Amino acid sequence: MKFPIRCIQNNFWRLLPGSAIAFGSAIFLQIGFFAPLEQIAYTALFNLRGKLPWDDRLVMVTIDETSLQQIGRFPWSRKNYIKLLDILNRADASIIAMDLLFSEPSSDDAALASAMMQSGRVVLPLASSKAEFLQPVPQLRDVAIATGHILHSTDTDGVTRSFPLINQDAPAFGLAVVQSYALIHEAIPLPNLTQSLWINWAGSVQHIPQYSFNDVVQGQVELQTFRNKIVLVGVTASGFDPLITPYDRNPPASGMHLHAAIINNLLQQNALQVLHPHWLPMIFLVAGPGLSWLFSSQSKKKWILLWLLLGIGWGTFSLRMFQAALWVPVVMPVTVMTLTALATSLTERLRSDALLRGQVQHLWKTYRQDIVHSSQATQSLLPTSDRTWSYSDSVGQLAALAEQFGRSQSTQAAIAKSLSVGLAAADTNGQVWFCNPVASQWLQIGVGDHLSANLVPDWFSQSELDAEFQHLQHQKIMSSPKVLCRGDRWFELKLEPLLPYATSGSDQFSHSHLDGFLVLLSDITTQKQAEETLAQQVQELHRLDQLKDDFLSTVSHELRSPMTNIKMASELLKIAKSQESSAHYLDILQTECKREIDLINDLLDLQRVEAGSQNFSPEAIILEHWLPPVIEPFYQRAETHHQTLEIEIAPQLPTLMSDQPSLERVLVELVNNACKYTPSGGHIQVTADSTISHLQLAICNSGAEIPETELPRIFEKFYRVPHADPWKRGGTGLGLALVKQLVESLGGSIHVVSGLGQTTFTVRFPLNTDA
Repeated sequence: MKFPIRCIQNNFWRLLPGSAIAFGSAIFLQIGFFAPLEQIAYTALFNLRGKLPWDDRLVMVTIDETSLQQIGRFPWSRKNYIKLLDILNRADASIIAMDLLFSEPSSDDAALASAMMQSGRVVLPLASSKAEFLQPVPQLRDVAIATGHILHSTDTDGVTRSFPLINQDAPAFGLAVVQSYALIHEAIPLPNLTQSLWINWAGSVQHIPQYSFNDVVQGQVELQTFRNKIVLVGVTASGFDPLITPYDRNPPASGMHLHAAIINNLLQQNALQVLHPHWLPMIFLVAGPGLSWLFSSQSKKKWILLWLLLGIGWGTFSLRMFQAALWVPVVMPVTVMTLTALATSLTERLRSDALLRGQVQHLWKTYRQDIVHSSQATQSLLPTSDRTWSYSDSVGQLAALAEQFGRSQSTQAAIAKSLSVGLAAADTNGQVWFCNPVASQWLQIGVGDHLSANLVPDWFSQSELDAEFQHLQHQKIMSSPKVLCRGDRWFELKLEPLLPYATSGSDQFSHSHLDGFLVLLSDITTQKQAEETLAQQVQELHRLDQLKDDFLSTVSHELRSPMTNIKMASELLKIAKSQESSAHYLDILQTECKREIDLINDLLDLQRVEAGSQNFSPEAIILEHWLPPVIEPFYQRAETHHQTLEIEIAPQLPTLMSDQPSLERVLVELVNNACKYTPSGGHIQVTADSTISHLQLAICNSGAEIPETELPRIFEKFYRVPHADPWKRGGTGLGLALVKQLVESLGGSIHVVSGLGQTTFTVRFPLNTDA
């Protein structure tokens, strides 16, 4: 038995963090710290659970804004309720629950009492009046089948979560309604009446079957609607008894909906059940120490994963329980898990730190003569209480590393001499006592030399060097690196304080004795060149990224416009009342679909060309035979728009070697634009001729000019000249951009000239002079 007891004693520290967190959480629970957070979780659980159907045996007749406008300001005359009761009696309603206070006598009380007696199924409310309930007038109370209190309270967030079923021997209004309903129909099992009912909101109150009071009394609601139903009558107009629910906050519900929810819970027997308070100490007792033991036995990655799994698991469990009408705490258990995990991690870190400091202190006493070059400042190397160390499982590895360090001092000195960086060490007076060959070559320095004689004036001025030495002596932190250019080489020089145990820059050694200075000199020429190249690449990437953002923004806008028109036309088509309207909207749909398809095709073609994935197959093209068939389809279009189209081909043109489909796409786009922007009566001319070195195609149209200020932008994607399309014939705005890309991919060039009432696009291709 000694081994288990000793094991428990050695591992008792694992229970302490969780026990402390459990004790603190219990205190926070008592002072209500978790209440606001649990209230937020309560609302979140309802929204995550989703909506449930309201009981179809419940119907509401609401005194809403419409009823107030039609009937008049509230309160109303008893005659309105008499009329409503008459309608509900004829409809054979099971129970009529009047959530209205009739505490003031009226001349119409006798008539209303007669209507209630004829019905025999009216339930009236009791309101709070200090020590006693505010009763209906005796004449009405005596003929009511039952009465019930409507007293309720709200939590700090304005939500009513529970309702007392019995208060001063008076049943709740909703309970009285259900009990009366059970007298007429089948018996309904009821919960423990000595406890409050925790309300299980089925969903938004807008989903309860409800009808305006005015519509009912005006005969606009069929009587069959209320047959064998519980009819709840009350005020829902804005400003009357507002009530916040998990589903109705802005705008809020009303107090009438609270009684509807209670009736719904009692009818469906699905009121919320809450975790008994006696279970909370058990949760603290098990969760705190148990999780602490569990976390402390895992590695960091595993306990983080375990914490995530437990948190997600508890959240899922809480949601499942809520779906089963059981409300369990969410925030408090998750908080205990989180704080226990953090406390366990901190405790283990502190424990590991103490173990490691003891081991390092032992190694210091054993090997200090091997790791310090002088006898000064020995105390500064001892581990301090605020030093940050690794986990306890790394103690042995770090201890072995410290032991090897003392034995490898001579090896490190040899390594320093073979470094590719310059390394020199000097005492506090600036006299060099160590330097490697690289430092000797670059600084022209040797052991015994003084730093100032070699660093001034090539690297520092005397005042700068004195300031650096003062900074290192007082601050004991590395100064800012100094970057200098010597010829075609770049160097970075650093001055560091030389402190025992190689701890320059550590706060814990701010009071340590300074042993001297360390000079580090690095050749950073390659790094500088890489930085310049990288800066250029970054600048280019920024430019490309901006182009990409601009392109995506424009494309998203251009693609959205046809879709918006298509959606609008489809909606209008649904409500079209004549064949002419339907045909018109179908034409719009076809036009916008063609526009969308054209836009997508142009985008894809343009992307393929820009990406270099377009395949070009050069072949011999004889323009005299090839050009007329390409232009042929445009004659009919020109004639329809009262335009003249003419082709002029110079005789004996040389053969053009090019990709025929791409060249045809270029020509078709340019002629199509010419036809589109040429007014009625205008002239379009396609010309093909050649020079000694080039073959050129010109498309000229009259009656349309491009402003000179717009010419530099016409080949941009999606750019369209303002006010250039008075006929609203549309386009994708990609045609000229695609033409330019294709022409340049084919090795040609394109130019545009506009003025004197005409515009001419000229495409030039170089001829193969070797042929």
